[in-house]
Formats: sequence, structure tokens, C-alpha cells
Amino acid sequence: MKSWPPLRFRCQVGHAYTSDTLAAESEGSVDEAMRVALRIIEERVTLCEKMADDARRSGRDAAAAANTWRVDEGREHAETLRRAILGKTTGAADEVEDA
Repeated sequence: MKSWPPLRFRCQVGHAYTSDTLAAESEGSVDEAMRVALRIIEERVTLCEKMADDARRSGRDAAAAANTWRVDEGREHAETLRRAILGKTTGAADEVEDA
């Protein structure tokens, strides 16, 4: 049986990675990006809730409605992203159990 050298990749800085190491590091980056995106969406929902309340109190019904729509949309996006994050976590745990 012939042994092949592992695939190697270099980043723009010049660091060398095997394919397994690069895959693991990029997976961690994706997970972190998803969590950051979720936090940003949740913060936007909170901001839009406050803006909708302020608009309602000052009689700006159109602005209140627009911000309420943004709140609803943000909550939907956050829930979708949360399910994706939990699915990745659950999927990884299932893979470990299957091994």
C-alpha cells in the first residue's frame, strides 16, 4: 500500500495546515460567526422594540408599525439561526455517540 502525503494548505500569511486542521479551524470560525450573528440580531430586536414603544408613545403610528415589523422579522431570523446553531451542536454530539 502506497502512503500519500497529507493535503496541505497555506493561508495568506503563510501558515501551513493539513486538511484536517484547516477543516476543524474553519468549523470553529463558522460556529463563532453564527453566535455573533445571533447576538447582533437579538440586540437589533431589543433596539427596534424600544424604538416601536417610543414611536407609539409619541403618536407616530407608521414608525411604530415599521419597527414592530422589524421586531417580528428579527425574532424569526434569530429563531432560525438558533435552531441552526443547536442543530450543529446536536449533530456533532450525535456523530460522537455514533463513533
